[in-house]
Amino acid sequence: MEKGKFDLENMSVQELTALRDAAEAKRLEKLDGARDAILAEAKEKLAQLGLAFETAWPGRSPEPSPRASKKAATGGGQVAAKFRGPNGEEWTGRGRLPKWLHAMEAEGRSRDEFRI
Repeated sequence: MEKGKFDLENMSVQELTALRDAAEAKRLEKLDGARDAILAEAKEKLAQLGLAFETAWPGRSPEPSPRASKKAATGGGQVAAKFRGPNGEEWTGRGRLPKWLHAMEAEGRSRDEFRI
């Protein structure tokens, strides 16, 4: 298999999910890098003109938002799954109850049966 090529047809749901998550994490990383590079370039050009970023764009901060900083400091927003369904579905235990788990509980099965 060539570098960067994936045989999607033969990958399991878990492998596809991991690939999707890794691709999204890399996309966000590159997006942050591009933003930082653009901000650095803008700051440099403004400094050459004797201006500060805050002067050129009042009320705007060249720094990432506190939420973005927290995410970067914690290593990302990924939370480990705590429950796995009969078909490999995963749920972190946060947010809305997934349909598959709701259906299993409606059949009288316990949530603890699916705990990882």
